[in-house]
Amino acid sequence: MAAGTPATVRTGSLGVLEQAVLDAGYDFTPVLNHLHDLGLRDPSWTVKRSLAVGLAHSSFLYEHTDLLPGVTRGLLDTLHGLGMTYVWRRAAIRGYQQLPSPLTAGALSKHASNVSLQVPGWAVQQSWLLRSCRLSAGLVGKPVPPGVAATVLRQLVGVLCVLDRQDVADRLLESLVVDATQSDAVTDPRTKLQVLLGKGAPTYEFDREGPDHDAVFTAVATDTLGRQGFGKGSSKKSASRNAGLDFISRHLPHALQVAAHPGSRRETPGEIPGHAVHASAVRRVQDLFALPPGSRPLLGQALVHASWEYEQRSVLMPLHQQDNQALGFIGSQVLNFEYVLAQARSSVHSPPDAFFSTSVPNTVYDSALRLAGLAPALLLGVGQAAKGIPVEVGSNAFQAVIGAVFVARNFPPSLAEEWPLEWRTLWPTLIPEASIDTTTALGMLASGMQLQIHYTVREYGPDHGKQHRATAVLTSSLLQAAVSAREGEAISGKKVARQAAAQVVLDILDALAGRQPAKMLATAPEGDQSVARFILAHQAAALTRSTIPLPRWISGQLFGLHWAASSEALLEWATEADQLMTRAMSFEDGISSFQRAFRAARDAERADDQARSIDLELSNLLSRIQRLDDPEALTGDDLQRLVQLCDIYRCMGTDDPDTALADLIDDWTLLHRGRLNITGSPDKPDAELTGRERAVLDALASTLLKTAGTASVEILSSQPLRLRFNTDLDATQRQAVDQTCKLWAGVTRTVTITLVHQGIEATIAGTHAPSARGPIIRAALTALRPGTEPYLASVADLLHDLKNQVTAARTAASTPATSRTARLEHQLTASRHLDQAQALAIRLKASTSTLSYDGEQATELGPFLRTYAATVLTRLPGTISLSIPDARRAAHIAIGERTLRAILDNLVGNAIEAMPHGGAITLEWTADDYEAVVEIADTGPGVPPDILNALTSGERIRSTKPGGNGLGLLGARSLLTRAGGHLAAPPTASGTTWLLTLPVAPAPSPETS
Repeated sequence: MAAGTPATVRTGSLGVLEQAVLDAGYDFTPVLNHLHDLGLRDPSWTVKRSLAVGLAHSSFLYEHTDLLPGVTRGLLDTLHGLGMTYVWRRAAIRGYQQLPSPLTAGALSKHASNVSLQVPGWAVQQSWLLRSCRLSAGLVGKPVPPGVAATVLRQLVGVLCVLDRQDVADRLLESLVVDATQSDAVTDPRTKLQVLLGKGAPTYEFDREGPDHDAVFTAVATDTLGRQGFGKGSSKKSASRNAGLDFISRHLPHALQVAAHPGSRRETPGEIPGHAVHASAVRRVQDLFALPPGSRPLLGQALVHASWEYEQRSVLMPLHQQDNQALGFIGSQVLNFEYVLAQARSSVHSPPDAFFSTSVPNTVYDSALRLAGLAPALLLGVGQAAKGIPVEVGSNAFQAVIGAVFVARNFPPSLAEEWPLEWRTLWPTLIPEASIDTTTALGMLASGMQLQIHYTVREYGPDHGKQHRATAVLTSSLLQAAVSAREGEAISGKKVARQAAAQVVLDILDALAGRQPAKMLATAPEGDQSVARFILAHQAAALTRSTIPLPRWISGQLFGLHWAASSEALLEWATEADQLMTRAMSFEDGISSFQRAFRAARDAERADDQARSIDLELSNLLSRIQRLDDPEALTGDDLQRLVQLCDIYRCMGTDDPDTALADLIDDWTLLHRGRLNITGSPDKPDAELTGRERAVLDALASTLLKTAGTASVEILSSQPLRLRFNTDLDATQRQAVDQTCKLWAGVTRTVTITLVHQGIEATIAGTHAPSARGPIIRAALTALRPGTEPYLASVADLLHDLKNQVTAARTAASTPATSRTARLEHQLTASRHLDQAQALAIRLKASTSTLSYDGEQATELGPFLRTYAATVLTRLPGTISLSIPDARRAAHIAIGERTLRAILDNLVGNAIEAMPHGGAITLEWTADDYEAVVEIADTGPGVPPDILNALTSGERIRSTKPGGNGLGLLGARSLLTRAGGHLAAPPTASGTTWLLTLPVAPAPSPETS
């Protein structure tokens, strides 16, 4: 591909699409299974979140903005518009392939329109879509209106296009397009049936559902033999048409034969002779797009106006040639799709409040024809040539050229991939909202990793044909070194030359981001390999010596952090990255920094999805306990839920030793003798389980035994390790087991739990440790192992205390009393234990409210701190003073306001509690281009050394406050780590000082003048 083409511009991330929340109650399985069958295999959580946005109807967004942060109605409408445009493009392709000759723009337009009109009726028949679409409460449990189903389907297709998975979108729409193509032969099915069946033709009955503004009609067509066809539509006419088509397809399929016999080949057109300028332009376009010689007749057709075709019919008919109207229609659909796709990709980063359907004016395409030098090659009739080329004629000719290239390229997913360098300046004109240019994209990535970029440009050639070549120079203050990349391609214009030079570096970054960077760079020029090693070494230094904006590094695909969610992919990348970096320099001292970054990236991927069901279960249970007035209302189910949550949080908070599968089976045989039967291979697989993997399997076995009394375990395979827990469960038991599976699925990503017909299947994805052991691979292996989480371990301790109080309250309330006084004493004891339980629940809920991180959002630090300090002043004791920081400069930090407020509330609250007799609190901040530091200082007694040591070492914190649990500091540190920051307490002569280091959100760098 030519350097600098639009498709190679990196956009960084999927914006708000990757922030969607997959709540525990959302059944995502039907659509994932269907898309898996269509080729979307093992989608990442980012892709799943993006699909969840596409499956959300606007009514759902209105009620659940918390589950779709940042998503607007305008964004959903943009995705819907993109999906609709893609359906038209797909239908145009099928029409071009199957409609009879001579093709006309009218026939293609009619065919595409017919496909589009059939989307509602087709969509409402897709059970996988209806089961997974996200609708408002008013639509749940009712028949989904065809219009709503069609909207969600188009949004889903739009998301697939944004994800560059047009291949999946094609297969998704295949049956719709095929059915519509067949029905083209029957434009009026009611009349057709009367002709075919005479007096035996069907009669129609109608039923209506839904409100007046969104009515849905159901039609049933029944003939005299009792045969029936069914159809739905927004009117009786459309419903009866669909019912008639359904009747014909069921009972008279021979009537659906397309006149042109679908799939038949047209006669191959020949080249148009005798016009040197025309032939020269055709060859130039062929060379620009690297097309085969056989494409020339099609390219020639694109430059034939209808007036010339009419005058030269005797010449064109033997060549099976025609005018450019049909190719112009194809080109218009291609360019319209590219335009809306660019709008959608921009909208996911800056969601609009509304979507306005616009198109590129004819004047733009007409101008492009002239700028490309193709206007003199357009063949016009004598009369038309005397008048010149009107805008509409020039516009259609350029679109026809694009259509011809598209057909000759065998209908690629996007023409941006094929766009030639010489026509580069045309692309921003044709696609006004296209992706950001390469210099801006590189500037954003470089800013995020603290790398400076500037360009040198050299000029050569005569004045009338000057050429420019630019070179990107990368400077690392961390390495105290600089390197020059390879020159970009020669091109006219300094700005475009700099963009070509930026593309050279972006291509190197793409190679480094690949799963096998060393192999991808093995055949690259030595200069590119040197730049790749320099960039990798700089990224390693940035991780070692400074704070990084973690979400930006993940979305920018830097240092392999985007592979952290997959053990296999991360290890493969790390192995090859070690091969590259060991040639540059040694980073043995950076292993702990690499490991923290990999683990933080891995946790960021997990936290919002897999663990959400755990956090939600905890929140619901704590709320129930807080609302209780009567100790006797505490149930055994409450206690079991507490025990299970306590086990889960303790499992996630500690790092138990590995165990062999054989030892686990021996323990089960001894512990569950007579109740758990081990079946399968007599040879126990030689497999090692982590502490968390064993805990999950233990929990599954215990749950089934507790629910059903007996069960069996069958070892299905060893690579990967698959176990099936078999037992008979009724509907109620299955529901309870399903809830347990959902909770334990959030404990570790290496175990996949599936509820099957007669029990549970558990698949453990083992990690194959590479033999090479460089610094990056060692860091990756450490990060893949479950680590201790003091915060979650402390939550488990508090849950244990809560469980004890609940148990004591239930025991006291249920103990038989021999007298009225004894009964009152038991009630008083139970009430006291319930009070203690509720106090613990309130503390737990306050402490764990910071468990959720609000993702990749930006906060302007200065104004936020001034507003925050002003709010604190309203609740500050009169004996404590607070300084309000100045907003001296603009600094956007890569952390959301809600998260930052939760962290500051904890630290400022601690300061207030530490000074009961008065004192002073100071808030200050500073920032450079890469990180901001917020300082919170007080004049209190200071933080005890054991707490500081625990915070530094990562151990659990034992609070010195009465009733304290140390969760606040642990939660603040956890949130900061996930945002790429850290919390520290430097030594001071008196009082306490906390330093919050926060990553700055990179802004696009202005292009170098």
